[in-house]
Amino acid sequence: MSLNSMITTDFNQTLLNNHFDLLINLSKNNKLELISWLSQSLKSTASTEISLRPLFGAFQSEQSAEQLIAEIQQSRLFNREQETF
Repeated sequence: MSLNSMITTDFNQTLLNNHFDLLINLSKNNKLELISWLSQSLKSTASTEISLRPLFGAFQSEQSAEQLIAEIQQSRLFNREQETF
């Protein structure tokens, strides 16, 4: 067993223990409902994998970088007078 898998196992066990501590005080009906939900999630054939690809990419605009910078600078509002040295 590698060190990485040992760390993962320890983390998973800690996570399970923490969840159990939270769930131990639920009513019997709530526990049964939770068991049902977990069972259904295991039976589901739908992929639970979430792709993060759509979150990556460049900002797209017709404006040049210089135009964007100028627009941002012009839109700034300051509530104090600028100090000059």
